[in-house]
Amino acid sequence: MTIVSKQRLSEALNQLPRVHLAHLPTPLDFCPRLSRLMNGPKIWIKRDDCTGLAFGGNKARQHEFILGDAVHRGVDVVIQGAASQSNQSRQLAAAAARLGLECILMPRKDALFQSVQGNQLIARLFGAKIVPIEPTESVKKAKEDMAAKLRAEGRNPAILGMGSEKALSLAAVAYVAAYLEIVDQFERLSEPLPTHIYVTSQGSTQAGLQSAVRLLGHSTRICGINPMDHRNEAYEAPASIAHQCEAAARILGYDLSLLPEEINNSTDWVGSDYGLPSSAALRGAALLARTEGLLVDPVYSGKGFSGLLGDIKVGRLTSSDRVVFIHTGGLPAIFTYADTCLEGAAGALE
Repeated sequence: MTIVSKQRLSEALNQLPRVHLAHLPTPLDFCPRLSRLMNGPKIWIKRDDCTGLAFGGNKARQHEFILGDAVHRGVDVVIQGAASQSNQSRQLAAAAARLGLECILMPRKDALFQSVQGNQLIARLFGAKIVPIEPTESVKKAKEDMAAKLRAEGRNPAILGMGSEKALSLAAVAYVAAYLEIVDQFERLSEPLPTHIYVTSQGSTQAGLQSAVRLLGHSTRICGINPMDHRNEAYEAPASIAHQCEAAARILGYDLSLLPEEINNSTDWVGSDYGLPSSAALRGAALLARTEGLLVDPVYSGKGFSGLLGDIKVGRLTSSDRVVFIHTGGLPAIFTYADTCLEGAAGALE
């Protein structure tokens, strides 16, 4: 495979339809107290919780390309379905409001649906139309049925997230751009590139980072921590993530081939289930809060962070490594899980 230069990759990104939603570049914060306490690698946190749109998060980057394509195609209504506390849904509702698109969200009636707090509250404030579905219903089919209904009414809908390969591939493209941002920041710091990047990812975010590393010929290892496993309809296996890597590269005009075994995406930190706090995430969140004054939620970004801490503790990372943890956001969920967060913080300090 031919190695691509940063400039050529940036030029390819600039050719794609895009809307401007996020505050970029996001900060890269070194964590000196955490690094010393863990007695392991130097740790930086890439603050994609600071993208600005609707309390920030990685989806703001992704929606720049996904909705850029949708607007370019004349889409007038976007459809998304996920858990009731979905970060994706919250940021989509905000982006749609800014762009003048109708937004239909189809959350599952899960254990938190009746509690209109956190992400669900925020999505409603942005004017999203909420069409809930039963817990056992297929989100993918529900979205397809809604799109068919809208087309029959003369609308031009776009399904986002699960069920739309193009949207998932464009979401990955956004994190090709994010990796270039990280490279630029390390160069300005006169630091060698990170040996590892950890990220909470179901697929697209990790795929974009992995694509960028391979296209640029870098040796940085991308370590994905999946917040869900095969029990969830939206779960993406390593083979699917490898496919997303290749699809993102094709959008940018390059051929890329990855094997599933080249994808490091762990489901070891899911806990009891997707959308539910894990004890490791609660402990990790408390540690980060008390050492660096930074917050992660206990059901998404906190699970990725707990995976990073776990790998340090078992010796997979050493003092010679340089690690970036990409903070993908999700902070409104903290308020939904307030009691659990407090209990976890108290337990971590005992």
